[in-house]
Amino acid sequence: MATSVCTRCGKPRIIVKSYEEKVETSTVTYTITECSDPACQKMVNKTLLTEKKKRQFIKDEQVKREEARKKVIEEKKLHKNDED
Repeated sequence: MATSVCTRCGKPRIIVKSYEEKVETSTVTYTITECSDPACQKMVNKTLLTEKKKRQFIKDEQVKREEARKKVIEEKKLHKNDED
């Protein structure tokens, strides 16, 4: 397997964990790598955590908007039935 380099600092990445998983009729090999520089990897982890929180916030807001939209539609249906 070709070695990869850190996109942040350019140093070689090291393999932390590698495992195989059976998916239907295929075997998939997962390889988890980290930067060989602990300080750089710490910054990468911090950035990933920030992005994860941001994505979760966006997802939560999307769910709230969808619930509000469904509530408005339901209220319109109720008002329409009251008028009939």
